[in-house]
Amino acid sequence: METVGCQQDQANRRRSARDKRTSTTGTRSAVEIHEERKEDEKIVSFRRHWENCYGKVYGCSFEDTTIVPPMCHTFELFSRNAIPDNGFQIFSIKVDQLKKEEGLQWPLQIYGLIAVRDYIDPRRNLLFHCSRDNCQTITEEDPFMLLTGPSRAVVILDPISFEVQLKVKGQTESEDKVLVFDVFTTQHGVSYGGHYWHPPHTYTSYLRGKRSDLVFTFAVLGQSVEATICVEVVHGSWPEETPVRIAASTASIPHADVVLLDSRDARVPINDSGVIMLSRKAVSVELSGELKVEVKVQHFGEVVKACVFAPKKSTTSCKLGITVGWSLFDPITPGTTPEQHLPFF
Repeated sequence: METVGCQQDQANRRRSARDKRTSTTGTRSAVEIHEERKEDEKIVSFRRHWENCYGKVYGCSFEDTTIVPPMCHTFELFSRNAIPDNGFQIFSIKVDQLKKEEGLQWPLQIYGLIAVRDYIDPRRNLLFHCSRDNCQTITEEDPFMLLTGPSRAVVILDPISFEVQLKVKGQTESEDKVLVFDVFTTQHGVSYGGHYWHPPHTYTSYLRGKRSDLVFTFAVLGQSVEATICVEVVHGSWPEETPVRIAASTASIPHADVVLLDSRDARVPINDSGVIMLSRKAVSVELSGELKVEVKVQHFGEVVKACVFAPKKSTTSCKLGITVGWSLFDPITPGTTPEQHLPFF
């Protein structure tokens, strides 16, 4: 209970600081302060429940991120506990129904975090994480968030929780507005028909916020494995000012893809080894299915190249500069340290 009291004190201090700034600037109404306090309390309540269930058992804090990396079992010939499982594929998160009467206008400069917690590890697996100084611009024409995770594939056996703390940047920090502060939990995987003998479907969940909604599009892929994707420039160098869109999809849901990188008008991030630095790299694919990785380049017209991979339980596959590391799933146990869950090489 000391931890919960400390959390409440921290929330109170944040509120007092905001109230003090408001009294100085006069830019926020009493109604806005009251609404923000209510949204804070949702996160505090979720945190209290999480600390009681997992904090002491796993020896971790609420803010800790997952200690399970991708490719945990890629280079193991045999793993006793690792198995194919119900992969929870998150395709996109979209800002929808922006409430302009609340003082927001397109485009939005968004910062904060979206995290998911599953039975593999109760710690945060970040889907989106931007600081105020490095916020992301969302437009009315393209309201989809550029996700930066998950860092490893998500599995749904028990219900999984989404934690959302998003703000819109104002001219000054005191003028920032809460976009969505909330938590929601999915149903069990079987509720979505995540059986390997049924074809999967895409589903949509709506998180209603005070100033906008968030639209989550996802699917449950039964008997799936984790695919960690790496794309490399094999010959020559990347042309200057040439945008690229790299996406992954499965044969079972060809109409929905996971955007691994969309440089739009920005410079393509490439390291010194020629590896393209993807925003996302871990996806799920059915063991009996296919993984398609597509690279779309705008260079004197549109150029599209694609590779199709047959999933494996372990090892890697490589075609035309695209490497995929395959891995099964294995939940951690209380007391597991990060060093104990490093990939085996």
